[in-house]
Amino acid sequence: MQINITARHLKLTDAIDSYVRKKVSKASKFYDGDDVWAHVILSVEKSRQITEINFHVGKLTFRVKEQSPDLYASIDLSIDKLDKQLKKRKEISKIHRQDNRKVSKAKKAVFEDVFSYDAMEDSRTKISEVKRFDLKPETIEEAIENLDNLGYRVYMFLNNDTDKVNVLYRNDGGSIVILEPEM
Repeated sequence: MQINITARHLKLTDAIDSYVRKKVSKASKFYDGDDVWAHVILSVEKSRQITEINFHVGKLTFRVKEQSPDLYASIDLSIDKLDKQLKKRKEISKIHRQDNRKVSKAKKAVFEDVFSYDAMEDSRTKISEVKRFDLKPETIEEAIENLDNLGYRVYMFLNNDTDKVNVLYRNDGGSIVILEPEM
């Protein structure tokens, strides 16, 4: 795992360097491989010691930032926060793998009538905002990760396998529903 350390307004000593590398390398226990790297930014602003960590795993990026009066304490706080994020992401991916196995066995999707044409004058059906974005080819697994990482309720993507536009959303039960066109 590659670890880059940047020091702003402070001198990076060997003790701080080795401490940061030791702590960040422990965080890599959740993800291993060549595509895992971290960028640590240590800075001082007045009496605040700030630690920012950008942890990259393939296409995923985890970012934490903590501050305290002591540099070592801010490093520890940011590592704890990063560990929580990585652990949560790992648990979520385990759940998704289990859900995907169940869905592949059942091979059924239930689509409910979400929109009603009867209430067009209702303020809930009026368009309040239009968002435009580029559709990029993704696998379903990558789209699910993006849905969770970005915190969206609905995620539209171009399915890598079918070359069709698909929509993901999380239903009231918490499971993920995929909308696929039949053409």
